[in-house]
Amino acid sequence: DARGLGEGHASATGGGKADLHRVLGVDQRPGLPNPGTHRIFYTVDYERRRAMTAPAQPELKAGRAYRTRDLAPWGRNPARLAQRLVREGRLREAAHGLYYTPVPSKFGPAPVSDELLLRAFLDDEPFLISGPPRWNPLGLGSTAMFASTLVYNTRRTGDFTLAGHPFILRRVYFPKQPSPEWFVVDLLKHHDMAGVALSELRTNLVATLRLGRWNVATLREMAATYGTKSIAALIEDCIVEARAT
Repeated sequence: DARGLGEGHASATGGGKADLHRVLGVDQRPGLPNPGTHRIFYTVDYERRRAMTAPAQPELKAGRAYRTRDLAPWGRNPARLAQRLVREGRLREAAHGLYYTPVPSKFGPAPVSDELLLRAFLDDEPFLISGPPRWNPLGLGSTAMFASTLVYNTRRTGDFTLAGHPFILRRVYFPKQPSPEWFVVDLLKHHDMAGVALSELRTNLVATLRLGRWNVATLREMAATYGTKSIAALIEDCIVEARAT
């Protein structure tokens, strides 16, 4: 058995542990600690201390946005960890408490998309980008250009800068899947912001209704649900006028 094998091995080597210590050059004087035991304890203690003092290295993916609390699994102080990762160049700070990993490109590291930054900034709550990118293609006379991106959401209102990009955030009621007719109502409500007179929008809406560009039933529904009473009345007048001529 194993014991017999061990005993046989000890006899074959001429004394077992004592002979082994003599071969290894271990001092066997009485009262001295077992060096092999201390060597094992020292190694384990060293590895444990090194693991405790080594800086955390989170597995960050390129093109992702991170909130400070997203780093909690890698450290007791996520804010301090985030600042260290920024110093190391692994993270870029987009705003207070918001970071992102740059996207490699042939022109150097590039920021992540606005949608990813907004999703993290708004804690994954619904949002909708509106303004000139949605209004101008309607063909109703809006040709505005904004320096900031207009974002409707359910959490925040104010002007913010994320990764150097300015955003105008407004808490606004909006559909999950907005139709072109909804953006018509949105433009009419914000014609001052778009820099176009309501009378011009009215004239162009009548003209495009005659061309059959809009779903009349959907336009009425969007006006009744998301517009003001005056906007709903204006749209109804446009529908009547378009059908009369």
